[in-house]
Amino acid sequence: MKQNETIFKRTTWYLIGLNLIALSVVLNIRFGLGVAAFSSVMYSISEIYHISLGIASIFCYLLFVIIQCLLSRKITLVFVLEVPLSIVFGFLTDFYDLIIPELSIGLALRTFCFAATMFITALGVFLCVKSRMVLTPTDGIVNTISEVFQLRFSAVKNGFDVSMVTISALLCIANHSPFYGIGPGTVFSALLLGRIIKIYESLDKRSWNFDNLKFRLPSLLRF
Repeated sequence: MKQNETIFKRTTWYLIGLNLIALSVVLNIRFGLGVAAFSSVMYSISEIYHISLGIASIFCYLLFVIIQCLLSRKITLVFVLEVPLSIVFGFLTDFYDLIIPELSIGLALRTFCFAATMFITALGVFLCVKSRMVLTPTDGIVNTISEVFQLRFSAVKNGFDVSMVTISALLCIANHSPFYGIGPGTVFSALLLGRIIKIYESLDKRSWNFDNLKFRLPSLLRF
């Protein structure tokens, strides 16, 4: 009974995490300050080749799965399960893109909302990683690099986000197109998202215990 309860709670946090990430990706587009760094390549591909953000994400995610297999020099069940997850997450992103309308709000409010969304994104990533279930390929490749080279997840996340922005810029230059989705928000998310995850990691050491399912977060961060 306790094991079933543990699986149920882990699955709940995992699903919440996935939805937070997908929701944040679309919200960042709506704020018009630049998309989140980890989704910049997907958004650029979507705009350059006129396909949905979800489909562009699926293509990138499948590439990330292949890279994970190459880095770890093995094909695991976890990597295989990332393939259907990539498809589901891509369509989940398109779902939020469909239901969230364009936002007409001032710059100050958009800036505040973008900053808040970075914490939502980081929380979604953190929940997915801590649930120890199948990660989205963007988080999976970071986790694989972290494990292969024995580096802290948040540090690898920073480097990965910066590299995604760089690739996105090069892709736009190669196609003689505008720098789609790249703005001040993109730069800030590349520099800060990993650090925000580090905050959750620090809280985790003191307050979270997924193995025993004891959630003793400060009241401000309780769910």
